[in-house]
Amino acid sequence: MNYSRIPGLLGVYKLQNGKFTKVEGEGINIDVEKLTNIVMENMRIGEEEAGKIGLSSLQGFAMILDDTGFAYINGVLVVVNAVKTNWDLVIKTLEGIMYEKS
Repeated sequence: MNYSRIPGLLGVYKLQNGKFTKVEGEGINIDVEKLTNIVMENMRIGEEEAGKIGLSSLQGFAMILDDTGFAYINGVLVVVNAVKTNWDLVIKTLEGIMYEKS
């Protein structure tokens, strides 16, 4: 997957054995266990909310915290500078991950 085309890319992480491992980019200054817990909690909440409104399953989510953007789908977390990125490219890249795994 070509992540380098995403402007403002800070890092790409893959969920392996229950925790995130950085696979590309400089990354961010955060404890990996804390990052994993935050993402998994957001997925849990998202799945609960999706069920409440009749969606069959939640594939992922995106969120912005301060100037940092997070987009997660199918075990891949893309972290970007939320101001400098092109969110369209982030989403299109994540769509490629979805189709790759299906």
